[in-house]
Amino acid sequence: MSASILHLNFSRTGGAGSVARTLWEEQVRLGHTSRFHTTINSDLRTHPFSAPLYTAAAALDQYGIKAPSFDAPISLMRDRMKDRGLPNLEGVDVLHLHGINGMVGIDAIARDHPSLRIVWTLHDMNPFTGVCHYSLGCQGFQRNCERCPAVRPPFQGAVSTALARKRDALAVLANLTVVTPSRWLADQAQASSVFAGHDIVVQPNPLSPGFDPPPTEHTNRGEQPFRAVVIAKNLDDPVKNVAEAIRVFQQAFPAPGAARLHLVGKGGASLKGTNIHVDGELSPPEIARLLRSTDVLIVSSLAENSPLVIPEAASQGCAPLVANVGGMPELIATLGGGAVFSSPSDLSGALNAFASRTATDSDALRKKLMTTSQKVFSARAVVMAYDKVYAR
Repeated sequence: MSASILHLNFSRTGGAGSVARTLWEEQVRLGHTSRFHTTINSDLRTHPFSAPLYTAAAALDQYGIKAPSFDAPISLMRDRMKDRGLPNLEGVDVLHLHGINGMVGIDAIARDHPSLRIVWTLHDMNPFTGVCHYSLGCQGFQRNCERCPAVRPPFQGAVSTALARKRDALAVLANLTVVTPSRWLADQAQASSVFAGHDIVVQPNPLSPGFDPPPTEHTNRGEQPFRAVVIAKNLDDPVKNVAEAIRVFQQAFPAPGAARLHLVGKGGASLKGTNIHVDGELSPPEIARLLRSTDVLIVSSLAENSPLVIPEAASQGCAPLVANVGGMPELIATLGGGAVFSSPSDLSGALNAFASRTATDSDALRKKLMTTSQKVFSARAVVMAYDKVYAR
């Protein structure tokens, strides 16, 4: 592909940052002219002093503006920040946007580059809500986000204004293609007042580097005790609902040593218990090695779009058990293995069913998951699909 591509994402890390970086690196590897720009190289929670003004804006959003009862993150003050170091867009054929909160506004792009070819991959609901990244059941984004439950009452008017600004900016962009990694997010976007009537392409996100197929000798776990894993950036995040996964797991396997549940991510000190092992933050290669020797991944989140951890687990032969939330059931259907649960009893039943599988059945499922995940979610496959999106 001869077009010049520029990816923009606020951070080099996180889900959106990982997707943008993987696409950029694979495009360069395949000979594309591609660049990647971020405002910060890490994340504000881990390195707050790397960008103190952004940290202050994020802290104000979290602790001053967001309603204490609302669990999902919001962006209001951070959206008023601008990256003064954005690269010049002269010579850019395709501007590929990802998570741009605090980086650049669509209104600025619409004003300064109204005819630029833009592809915008949505990673959560924020591009079509007033402030929230997940609405947690609120449908206000379909109208004007009036009386927004995500913020304290004095800021509700600012939420409606923010949504109107997004809607007005999208109305004047003449050359925009919107991409979502799940049909669920596409449906939410099309039901919004921002993207209503807009054509949206559903395109899976790519696997992160390090999740290549494991060697053949790692495809069969042998006689190890049943093992499950929960992976979250922050194990104490209430939206991840990790405590509920632990409660169900311990009910399913009450005897000490009967099974093991590993918790991977920041925090989680208070979650230790019988059969529960807190492994802390691991690198992608370390996570891949753990998944190779694990039977199931549990994702019990209250809100998700299309988390990469699901195909990443499948790429190592680990079957995902996911809550019936967001785009996660679609991933299970695509992979052709795993399970979707809608209640604690569903999850308990799935855990016992997978623990009871024969070695032959488990090995066959592991191989199927690995094959499908590479076919659909490999970086090369996703880049080739995006080539068609860029050419639309």
